[in-house]
Amino acid sequence: MLKDLWPNLAKGAAGFLLGLALWWGLSAPYARLLATLTEPLIRMAERPAVTRLIAGGTELTIDRDDFPRSSPRPGLTLMDLTANIVLLTTLFAVNRRPISDRNILGFVLASLALVAVHIAAIIVNVESIYALRLGPWSERNYGAFARNFWGAGAHFYSLIGVFGAGFALWWLFRPSTEVPLDSRKSDRRKTAKNTRAPSR
Repeated sequence: MLKDLWPNLAKGAAGFLLGLALWWGLSAPYARLLATLTEPLIRMAERPAVTRLIAGGTELTIDRDDFPRSSPRPGLTLMDLTANIVLLTTLFAVNRRPISDRNILGFVLASLALVAVHIAAIIVNVESIYALRLGPWSERNYGAFARNFWGAGAHFYSLIGVFGAGFALWWLFRPSTEVPLDSRKSDRRKTAKNTRAPSR
């Protein structure tokens, strides 16, 4: 048991450090990418389209054309929403063959799907800010149902979704479990023994 545990711990630690490096080192350019991809989606649902997402470091500043010039602009810290890349990298690292083609392909596909999750998370959080944090403006433009919906969505992602998405994507894209090599050898010996001609 312990003999199998230490290699998995070592692989998990290596995956965690790799994920941490990706999450921290690429956070600023990734913020710009997410702002570029998310802003048009938010504006598509607006009449007129007024939202602008401005990436600055690891934060998105949320601006609207109808905000007064003197009013402060709300911000959204992206690293709180994207930390699940560390979990995803760690989970793929502890798979049976972490550097096999199938495992790496699964990790790449899961990472691309995680980008879509992050875009959805930004949309929900921006709408939550609009619905709950802009005082009288929020009350005029969002009804009780919309305020509860967007607020609950943002709360759910921060507590459960940010980790649940990492586990779910690993489960969906991980390589299928292979039969261990020792089991294959044992099966071959049993087959050879059963098919051996009886002695006279």
